[in-house]
Amino acid sequence: MNARAKFCLGLLVVTGGLLLSSCSLVPQAQPDPTRFFVLSAMMSAPPQAPAGKAPVVHLRQVELASYIKAKPIIVRRGEHEIEFREFARWGEPLELGIGRVLREDLVGRGAAGAVLAAGVRATEGDPDFTLVVRVLACEGGANGAVHFRAVWELATTGSPPKVVARGEVQPGDLRWDGKSEAALVAQLSKAVGALTDDVAGGIARSGK
Repeated sequence: MNARAKFCLGLLVVTGGLLLSSCSLVPQAQPDPTRFFVLSAMMSAPPQAPAGKAPVVHLRQVELASYIKAKPIIVRRGEHEIEFREFARWGEPLELGIGRVLREDLVGRGAAGAVLAAGVRATEGDPDFTLVVRVLACEGGANGAVHFRAVWELATTGSPPKVVARGEVQPGDLRWDGKSEAALVAQLSKAVGALTDDVAGGIARSGK
């Protein structure tokens, strides 16, 4: 092979290598790693139906502390530090998810004949009670703790309204593995179940 042929062959090899290198630099589409989670009704206690016909409850929109209104699931790393798990998100606004579970659970256990969501009008007379719920914490701890705290108030719908029951729920026995967001959501569902237990007890004590 003469010098000219060797030069041409070398040029082809270099050019081919450059073309292959440029092709490998083209970004490849990556699958979206984001996962979405929802709370579920737990029916953690037997029905606590009051005597007589179960009352109709109007559930106001659940109020959340501002920092837990974000879509990502939250893990607390210290008193002043939180982590947003950007690839683990709530599949619905958290206040709607908590409200949905409360409605399903209260009706399912017979504590209420119906639970009306905010903005929904009663179909059979006026509600007997108005329920206000404020959630002040709803996250996991990096150390495996589950942080959930909620306060609630049940009032009659008469004029003037009268508060007949109130409570605060802060379960201290729930744990998760610190890694699996699915495990954390399952424990937070139990926490909302504990909130339902407390509210159901308040309805039963009202004697309505």
